[in-house]
Amino acid sequence: MNSRGLNEALDALARHGADDPAVLRDLLEAVLVVGQGLELDEALQRIVEMATSVVDARYGALGVRGPDGGLSAFVNTGLSKAQRARMEHLPIGRGVLGLLIDHPQVLRIPELSKHPASVGFPEGHPPMHTFLGAPIIVRGSVFGSIYLTEKQSALEFSEVDETLVAVLAVAAGIAVDNARLFERARTRHRWMQVLARRGSEPLAGIALADTLSRLCSDVAELTDAVDVFLLTDEAGEITVAGHTGPPVVVGDMVLPARGSRSVVIADEVPSELIRRDAAWVTVQPLQRAAGAFGWIVITHRSRPDWDDEAASGLAGVAEVASLSVVYAEQQQVARDLEVLEDRHRIARDLHDHVIQRLFAIGMSVQTMLAAHAAGQHMETEEAERATTARLEQVVTDLDRTIAQIRTSIFDLQTVPGLHDTTTLRRRVLDIVSELATHAPISPGVQFAGPVDTVVPESLGPHIDAVLREGLSNALRHADAEHIDVSVRADDGVLSVEISDDGVGIGSDVTYRGLDNLTRRAEECDGVFNVVTSPRGKRHAGGTTLTWSVPLTGQSPQ
Repeated sequence: MNSRGLNEALDALARHGADDPAVLRDLLEAVLVVGQGLELDEALQRIVEMATSVVDARYGALGVRGPDGGLSAFVNTGLSKAQRARMEHLPIGRGVLGLLIDHPQVLRIPELSKHPASVGFPEGHPPMHTFLGAPIIVRGSVFGSIYLTEKQSALEFSEVDETLVAVLAVAAGIAVDNARLFERARTRHRWMQVLARRGSEPLAGIALADTLSRLCSDVAELTDAVDVFLLTDEAGEITVAGHTGPPVVVGDMVLPARGSRSVVIADEVPSELIRRDAAWVTVQPLQRAAGAFGWIVITHRSRPDWDDEAASGLAGVAEVASLSVVYAEQQQVARDLEVLEDRHRIARDLHDHVIQRLFAIGMSVQTMLAAHAAGQHMETEEAERATTARLEQVVTDLDRTIAQIRTSIFDLQTVPGLHDTTTLRRRVLDIVSELATHAPISPGVQFAGPVDTVVPESLGPHIDAVLREGLSNALRHADAEHIDVSVRADDGVLSVEISDDGVGIGSDVTYRGLDNLTRRAEECDGVFNVVTSPRGKRHAGGTTLTWSVPLTGQSPQ
């Protein structure tokens, strides 16, 4: 109702001589009380009680018009518990009550039973004779009607009563409109809270299954649902990604193939999803770039009424769920690519170091076998020493190769940057990988001894500095074909060695970084040695940096 309707009601009140101060005071008080509060259910109850009081009726009720034209709610006053218990059911909007819905205007009847639209009362209903009704109009549409019966202080309702209830109906329309606006704003706020809270969880590292299950619980709470399921369909295989209540096992199921939200009866969806007397089902598709890939399935005991706010909220939840699933898939793809890239690096290391060493060892053994087969027996002491030295070199090369294989196996078992970052092995491998990312060669890495258990954490920054300084120099200046890194912990000593077969360090070159490594060794009661020789025509050159410190006496922190 608008101001025009209110003015007409007030003019009618003046025409009927309703200038009694007590009546006007009661009317004003009723209007003020009706307008209090923003809870819709409480507002409807106040409207009924105040209307009954103003016109001195014994019984009062307010029927809310439903989508089918009947009454979806019926708020009443005046009925005792005993009377209500004897009634078969509350009125459903037939007869005179339906007349007010179909023809929204104030209706005053001296005797209900004589009216042409009267259809009688439900079984057990108390007898009623006089009747006064008025429609409640909200934004041009009939929201419901006020029903008042049994005038107590007179034989029937008067014209003054008719105008009084008309004024109250206007105030009721305003109160209902405000309450509905408040309900919509509150509903919108609750949905937005869910979207904000769950939408940020994937970025915070929350597991996808936890996010989707929490979304289902949120939707169930907001919609008063029996159950909420979040299903995904990958290549025809349907999976329950999130749910409320006990787990459900799905088989080969088919859901309604619609491109937007739909409400269907329970018989139209797989029986596995129908629990606890659910009779209606809402199906909200999940979308991504390639199209629909799943559904949010919501079961209800009664048919749900999806207003604009709830429908928008559910669509937002579906979008958050879709984005969460897609984000999790992309994260998994990124992790898989990282693992594949790391495997490629390890395979390159094996090819560049292990396979070449095995090939060289095989060539040495073949040379000794060929010499033996040709009759070159070890008859002299010098020949025997040469063969022994060659065999010792083969054994040494085999030991180094085994160490390299063990390092590669360790590297395969871990992923850089994700876990095991506190171990010395992982720390060394990450630094070597970082420095060699754009280098033409890949350094080999070997470990000996319990480096992850006996090396104190306090040596970590020193080891980082040795590796970064030594490897950087070798990769940039050595022009080497091979670079090896060895980390050894035995006999109470930690040794970090970086060797290459490059051009060596010239006598006229000064590296300030090497002086820093010397000071670091001295701080830990250790030593730092550099052995270098230039590359010549007849002999290989190279440089070996050895940084050694005792393990005893080092601070554990």
